[in-house]
Formats: sequence, structure tokens, C-alpha cells
Amino acid sequence: MELKTYLREQIDWELPFPPEEYAERRKKVRSAMSDAGVDLLLLCRLPDINWLTGYDMIWNHLRNSTTLVVRADSDDTLFFDAAAHTTIVSLVPEIRDAVIFDHDPMAGAGDFDIIADELAGRGLTDGTIGLQFWGWGPAPTVIEALAGKLKGKGAKVVDASLLVETQRIYKSPREMKVVRQAAAATDTALEAARTSMKPGMTETAIEAVLVASLMEQGCNYPAIHTMVASGVRSGTHHSPPTHRKVRDGDLVHIDVCGSLHRYHVNTCRTFSIGKADNRWLDVMERASGSIDAIIENVKLGDPLPRVDEIANEHIRKVGLQDDAWWIGGYPLGISFPPDWTGAHWIHWNEEVFGPTPEQLTIKPGLVFNYENQFDIWEGWPGGTGCNFIETFLVTDDGPELLSRLPRTILSNGD
Repeated sequence: MELKTYLREQIDWELPFPPEEYAERRKKVRSAMSDAGVDLLLLCRLPDINWLTGYDMIWNHLRNSTTLVVRADSDDTLFFDAAAHTTIVSLVPEIRDAVIFDHDPMAGAGDFDIIADELAGRGLTDGTIGLQFWGWGPAPTVIEALAGKLKGKGAKVVDASLLVETQRIYKSPREMKVVRQAAAATDTALEAARTSMKPGMTETAIEAVLVASLMEQGCNYPAIHTMVASGVRSGTHHSPPTHRKVRDGDLVHIDVCGSLHRYHVNTCRTFSIGKADNRWLDVMERASGSIDAIIENVKLGDPLPRVDEIANEHIRKVGLQDDAWWIGGYPLGISFPPDWTGAHWIHWNEEVFGPTPEQLTIKPGLVFNYENQFDIWEGWPGGTGCNFIETFLVTDDGPELLSRLPRTILSNGD
């Protein structure tokens, strides 16, 4: 089946980025491929595909064979997708050459024969091909099956799971503009949620206000479900909203990402219905200094784990280390469900990368969140925990805080 490129003449909405942005990204990836000795790169992770083309879709099942092929020796790309996505692909100007599978998208294994045969027919299976064995995408058995087909055509197959993710960690000026817009939308949505809260309101109703505000501002669903937890649930961290009705005196935990063009900005605040107990306010006041310490002490060129060292030193200094569930963070950017985290974290992720650190550094374009999460089971009125999360954007002047919301317990009556 062929692309319906005539549909592109009917695009009457603003696309996230101009063609030159995608050309610059492809150039970065091709350079990284050459450095890694990879001749051909087959991408099946949606964040990477989106970053290089603008392609966006919502059904990334475990047998999905949507694939973008990038060449080290040419700016030409090749795209594979299911017949059901013909219109989606046809409306992506950066996709110029595509093979559309003319069968049920769940057919699975037959797609790999088509991919291998097409690449071999174009003389592209003689060198080293990088595949993505790690990350959210097709199941490992699916990637192994594709690897087997390519090896059968004479290719040497290597793991290039994180080659593109590493390139897209540092944002371009155009991307930084989108990140700032997402941050502003998130602040506005959290403020809308705060002013709407009242006794008797369910957690799901609070989420409805939050999500409606984000979408009215042009955002879409984030890669992780918005977290709303109140009262005894306020320390649950990773739980969705329930039908529990908030009560006077409750703490309300909200952890959300504004997602604009799939770029995520993470902000979390603890709210209260009425005035919070002073002990909660004291914890937040003492913890807040960890963010100030990051801004004051983290410098351009520092290894990313320096952020952890500074923040945790502050938490120890103010005596909160025993109550801390987690003091840490991770880079943010383009994400698709079910997760907005990637392979890189502020601390060295030995489970993914092995024992030898090749640290990311603090330089312009880096976006990362930082969390202060506390569990307190002392019977204090209102809840079982309090927390905040900030997102930083590194500029030429160093780390910049994106949220303008105070890092304290925010009362619905303020």
C-alpha cells in the first residue's frame, strides 16, 4: 500500500517543529551511528521515532512492528507500519519513503520477513545493524525474531537501544521553548485544581479539573496516569485517584506531568483542605532548601550525579534523611505510555549501563526533575506523607527552575 501524500496538502494545523529541526536531529543521530560503528539503525521505540519524524500514535502493543530505519551514510530514511496507520503516516511530512503492511496489524511474524526482505533488496543488510532490545516497545522475543531474520540476510546485529535517547537528552532551542510552555501549563493546571478543592470532592473530580485545564492549554495525556492521593492515602506516591472524598484537614498529593507535543514537565505539590498541621509545614520548609542548594551550587560542566550529592547533603543537614522515601530525579523529554522515565537517571543506572560510569553532564538543553518524597507514619493529622517535585531546564546560566509555585503545603483557601 502506498502513502497518500496528497493528504499533506490538507494539513491545517501547526506542526510542532519545522523540517530543519528534524534534519538537525537526523544529523546528530547519523554522527552517533558512525561513532558507534552502526551502519543501519532500526528504531521501534515511539519516543525515538517521534523525535526524528513527528510520528505519533497510541497503540504500541507488544507485537507492534512500526519501525523507522536510519542510515549512517545517507539522510534517506525508510518507514514500516501497519495498514491501519496509512492515514497517520501519510500526514507526517518527514516520512517520505514507507512500506505499509497490507494485513492485520496483529499478524506479527510475517512483518519481519517483509522488513528483512525489503532491506536486503535495497542492499542494506551487508553491514552492522543496530536494534533496540531495551525499552518500551515490542517484546524482547519480537526483537529477537527480527534480529534472526536480519542475520539470515547477512547482517551483523548489535544492541543500539539507547543511541537515540542519549542524543535527545539535550534539547534544542525550539524544544526548550516547548518545555517552557508545558511548564507554564502545568502550573496553571495545579492552581486550577487547588482552587477547586473542597470537602466532599472526590480525588477523581480533582483530577478532572487538572486534566481539563491541561488539555484546554493544548497538552495531551501524560505517559503516566496523574497521581492524586488524599488523607491516609497521601503517602502512597504511585497511586491513581480514587472515589475517596477529601475532608477538612486532609493533605492532597498531586503528581502530574504537563505533556505538550509529548515533551513532559513534572511538577508535584502537596495541598491541604484548610490549614495543614504545622509539623507538615515544617518538613516542607526544611526540605525546600534542597532545591535552593541545587540552583546555588550545581554548575555547568558538573557530572549529573553532583545534583544528588548536593540535595542529599542538604536533607541530611536538616535531619530529614530518615523520613525520606526518595530524594532523586531523572532527565525528562519526549515520552509515551506507560512511563515518562527513560534509561538515564541522575544517579548512575548500573542495572542498565553496567558498572563503568559515562556520566551525563550539566549543559544547556538538559531537562530533569528532582523529587523530595517523605513518608511520615507518626499519626500526624491530615495524611501519611508530603512531597514536592520540581523540573529544571539547564540554560547558559545553569539550572533554571521552571515552576513558580511555592514549595510548601498549599491550602485550598489561600
